[in-house]
Amino acid sequence: MSDTRAPSRPDAVIDPADPRWARLHRLIDTHSLLRGDFTLSSGRKSNYLFQLRQTTMLPEGAHLIADIVVDYMKAQGIRGVGGLAVGAVPMVAAIAAVSFPKGAPVEAFFVRKEAKGHGAKERIDGYVPKDGETLIVDDVATTGGSILEAIAGMAEEHPQARATRALVVIDREEGAAEKLAEKGITLVSIFKRGDFTI
Repeated sequence: MSDTRAPSRPDAVIDPADPRWARLHRLIDTHSLLRGDFTLSSGRKSNYLFQLRQTTMLPEGAHLIADIVVDYMKAQGIRGVGGLAVGAVPMVAAIAAVSFPKGAPVEAFFVRKEAKGHGAKERIDGYVPKDGETLIVDDVATTGGSILEAIAGMAEEHPQARATRALVVIDREEGAAEKLAEKGITLVSIFKRGDFTI
């Protein structure tokens, strides 16, 4: 199912000519693209919404996303993946599961918005790489706030960990790439908002 063609743009994760791109596009268009009046997690108003969990928790969608991301991580030499709860959790879990049979097992974790009030009271669950780069993932990027929050949470408990790249399924093209670049983080995406008819 993998395709080794290089992406056509530098911030792309996969070439649109790859059949996985077209199939995932159809799933998102069918299950996750809503039109109406919405308030985004950033507080911004929008006349459309990518409700990506309807795709990231769909078996085929989860597999396609994970397969694409694992190939990207292998190509970039990245062995760790994490993100902020709740949006990144289905992605991180699927990526971890798919990475093993693809011969490139990753260390995977998620960051809570705040530490648990019981048990070990940790903010992070899973495995944060002790060295090397970590890829921060999320389903959708608007302003990049969730990605920065995940990186800050990771650094708080694991100061040795480093993340210089973030990957999202969809970049809404509303300033996230620029905001992250100011912090030294490169944003890449499977899709951009312009890939969909809205």
